[in-house]
Amino acid sequence: MTNDGIRMPSRASGKPHQKGVVLIVVLMMLIGITLISIATVNTSVMELRMARNAEYSVNNFQTALSAIDFVISDSANLPTVGPLMQPAPVTLTGSVFGVTAGDTVTASAIRVGECGLPPRMGAANSLMAYSAFDYEITADLDKNGSGMGQTGVVQGFMQMGPKC
Repeated sequence: MTNDGIRMPSRASGKPHQKGVVLIVVLMMLIGITLISIATVNTSVMELRMARNAEYSVNNFQTALSAIDFVISDSANLPTVGPLMQPAPVTLTGSVFGVTAGDTVTASAIRVGECGLPPRMGAANSLMAYSAFDYEITADLDKNGSGMGQTGVVQGFMQMGPKC
């Protein structure tokens, strides 16, 4: 009120000390939303890396299994004579397994037992006329040069052959 009794309208609604509070509250909310957005983007990037690593792991495992299948597919790769537990390296062509320059794929076959009897499958069979050769096939794939990790797979294998 003024001296002559006329009320003057106020320029700002509310109390005079609250003029900048809304601006500060809105800025704090904006900072909070920005921090949440940054955390979400970082989480998404990390999840993409984890998915890519999982895909590389599965692909590397499948490639190593292919190398083992390659070794088993040719009986010339399996040593039937010589000392036990001595690895016989198998030559692999890297291009067959999708291995690029700087990456390596290796495989070996080890005879783990002397010429032995095959497992009994039933009462009436001719398995006793043969011998069993037990092997341990190892395949190692190293793609660290291209940043895709490495994998090693070991698989047991038994081959039937002429009686020793």
